[in-house]
Amino acid sequence: RAGYAEVLISNSETGHGNFSVTPQITVQVCDNGMTFTRDAMREVHLGARLAEGVIRWSGQTQHANLELVINQARDAVTTFLDTSYVQAKIAEVETEAGIPVRDVEATLEFVGKQLRFTTEQQNTILNHFIDGGDRSCRGLTHALTSTAQTLADADEAYDMERHGVRAMTLAASFQR
Repeated sequence: RAGYAEVLISNSETGHGNFSVTPQITVQVCDNGMTFTRDAMREVHLGARLAEGVIRWSGQTQHANLELVINQARDAVTTFLDTSYVQAKIAEVETEAGIPVRDVEATLEFVGKQLRFTTEQQNTILNHFIDGGDRSCRGLTHALTSTAQTLADADEAYDMERHGVRAMTLAASFQR
């Protein structure tokens, strides 16, 4: 299938000192990005947060610490954009995507609880699932990302959309 890989890089703006590099793959089927959050690299900005106390950290130590963070991010990006990584992820998704959803309500309830969706969100996803007419785990993922596109709050939509692959994995496991 045609598609492309990208990485999502985020940085904490609230003083937590975190940053992450998360792989995302977009396949021609729907143009929605599949975000693989379980593969994400999450780190604390080590360069800015050396433990305070008796030790006075030299500029050389602080620079080496920052260099480590840069190298880790580069390695993550290189891994996530590698063709073999992308092909392996697509193969994983294709295996789970085709699994039929037998008990739709129970599956959505299970997935909704695991991903902490509200009852209202679960009902909207159910409606999108029915409208989509695809009773597979792929259809559930499409319903979830379709629902996210209707949300007015961009942060809420982003949070929901990034759970698409996880929702499919949960739905597939529930069918077994």
